[in-house]
Amino acid sequence: MRFLLTADPGLEDVTLDELRERGLSGEARPFGYGGLLIAEAPEAGPLFALRSVHHVVRFLGHARISAPTLEAALEALARFSLPGLGPGVRFAVRVYRRGRHDFKSPELERAYGAVLVERYRAPVDLEHPEFRVRVDLFEDALFLGVQLTDRALSLRYPKVYAPPASLKTSVAFGLLHLLGARRGRLLDAFTGSGTIAIEAAQAFPELEVLGIDKNPKAVEGAWKNARSAGVEGRVRFARGDARRLGEAFGEGTFDFVVANPPYGKRLGRSENLFRLYLDFFTGARRVLRPGGRLGFLVLKRGWVDRIARRVVGFSLVHRRVLEIGGLYPGYFVFERDSD
Repeated sequence: MRFLLTADPGLEDVTLDELRERGLSGEARPFGYGGLLIAEAPEAGPLFALRSVHHVVRFLGHARISAPTLEAALEALARFSLPGLGPGVRFAVRVYRRGRHDFKSPELERAYGAVLVERYRAPVDLEHPEFRVRVDLFEDALFLGVQLTDRALSLRYPKVYAPPASLKTSVAFGLLHLLGARRGRLLDAFTGSGTIAIEAAQAFPELEVLGIDKNPKAVEGAWKNARSAGVEGRVRFARGDARRLGEAFGEGTFDFVVANPPYGKRLGRSENLFRLYLDFFTGARRVLRPGGRLGFLVLKRGWVDRIARRVVGFSLVHRRVLEIGGLYPGYFVFERDSD
């Protein structure tokens, strides 16, 4: 069977790795559209265990719309049947749209829903549907399927503390996967709400995980989230300044350091962001063991080369651009050179 998986743009290859680990195959960015994958699997069950995806959709087909109009979208959708939908089956339509069209997503949801009511004599139930019709529309490319997940798989636990800049757990998993963090000691240097540290504790039980933040409110909130996620005994949080790692920890303390530092969007003018990153890099080199790795997610991608030239002793092993909430940060993985 074919399934459509929704993921984070820029991390589709992480999902492919997860599929391969389960003996399954998939295609990333079908027809060139990021954040989507098509997976081949005998059943949907194993796909619900993927940590890098949001939703699992039974894939029914793909079409091109002839014009950016509501009528053209409905014409394309009319080519498909919906096995399983019929009289008495409560359903809802959800449309996820990108690009320029002369209609909004709710308009297509209502119009297509009306078509399905007439065609299948099925009742609409927006609150508790048994059958979730999903339409993904990217410019003129339309993907149709039946969404099998009630809520996103990336919503793994209720976040008691969730500041606006919190990462999705699926992104956190992708950062850890690309870092190669499987076992050893890991430091989450700007832990915030604790998403990366908690994901590490959940996904990789052989990691010893510590998250630090200079904001006591964040540390308290991260502990609450760890309790909510059921990993309070597998992760530690403490107050600490990521600019002064070398003062807080001994040389070679950690196998991995990961950082999702402030992007500068919410910082006061007095904060010197470049200096913050530079001081962090300097300390990270000291506390990493030779061969240890640093993962760094940053919006100011052009600064990273400047910093790496000033903080000697790191080799760049990986870089890529992600899309997170309309922003395009870069993720860089460095390896500490041997002395």
